[in-house]
Amino acid sequence: MASASAQAAAQAATAASPAAQPLQRGIVKMVLSGCAIIVRGQPRGGPPPERQINLSNIRAGAMARRAALSQPDAKDTPDEPWAFQAREFLRKKLIGKEVCFNVEIKTALGREYGMVYLGRDTTGENIAESLVNEGLATVRREGIRGNNPEQARLCEMEDQSKASKKGMWSEGGGAHTIRDMKYTIENPRHFVDSMHQKPVNAIIEHVRDGSVVRALLLPDHYLVTVMLSGVKCPSFKREADGVETPEAFAAEAKFFTESRLLQRDVQIIMESCPNQIILGTILHPNGNITELLLKEGFARCVDWSMAVYTQGAEKLRAAERAAKERKVRIWKDYVAPTANLDLKDRQFVAKVMQVVNADAMVVKLNSGEYKTIHLSSIRPPRIEGEMAFGNEVSDEEML
Repeated sequence: MASASAQAAAQAATAASPAAQPLQRGIVKMVLSGCAIIVRGQPRGGPPPERQINLSNIRAGAMARRAALSQPDAKDTPDEPWAFQAREFLRKKLIGKEVCFNVEIKTALGREYGMVYLGRDTTGENIAESLVNEGLATVRREGIRGNNPEQARLCEMEDQSKASKKGMWSEGGGAHTIRDMKYTIENPRHFVDSMHQKPVNAIIEHVRDGSVVRALLLPDHYLVTVMLSGVKCPSFKREADGVETPEAFAAEAKFFTESRLLQRDVQIIMESCPNQIILGTILHPNGNITELLLKEGFARCVDWSMAVYTQGAEKLRAAERAAKERKVRIWKDYVAPTANLDLKDRQFVAKVMQVVNADAMVVKLNSGEYKTIHLSSIRPPRIEGEMAFGNEVSDEEML
């Protein structure tokens, strides 16, 4: 058995005040729940490292979870009462903000618990105290250490919020705070058409890659996947063994979108739904992410989906052109097309064999060779969902 002095030393180490612990700083990337956040560092030559910090001494309700598609018998898990309200309280307060924290406990599985303060030092707002004060979290009273002033203060604040009937301590049990989550849409095309291209309030809940996001539509709580109209970013290719391999600049494009939109309040204009894919434009007070991705060389224009873009396709072309001229990111090796073609390549006699669409045709030369000719300087409307012939056509192939 450990000696009394050893036990006292262990208790003193466990009960050390937050100010005595090493203080760390970061930017809040995501709020998982009312008692868990993801903090990232500063980017240096690529996406920064990140870690999950769980708030010490408190517990907030668990958020709704969709059943795993690989388990057909599993059922969706609904919100616990006041869970979404606690998440929203932290999301609006912390997303994109600098916080400081210290890790008090790290479990054998690597789960970290600590105190989190808004700002660069512990004089800032204590996040756990704010949640308890609003009645959005309960205090973990099991194993309370009598000499820990932080826990004692939290217990006092919880008693006060109970007396004031705040949040979860209000009458009614909180059934009205549980969302009716909708993970699937029976007829996506009809759903998009019913919106009449009017902006819909939403929260971006996940970023798959730079141009594909998962959004929570408000106030009806539809969780939908949206692909940005008119553009495509480098993506992550899933191999046969399940490992994802990023294309060049895929991680950087994803971080670019994440750092600006993840868990932000936005508006989405749902513009079309070909092949069950919702195409849309995401608007944020700081700008249009579609145009920003193109301007910074993280995306390229895509003709087939640009046909439904409602904000002015010429803006997208201009943004892409600017990135090409600067040779940034995906355009770092871009070489502008040249008009110095041989006369035999400029003029020839051929027979039209196929009309692909309003600006493309396949011809057969006298030599028997086939060529695809694209008419220059025009861009006719395309059938919804139609891909450009032969995928994307480079500028060098335009005649």
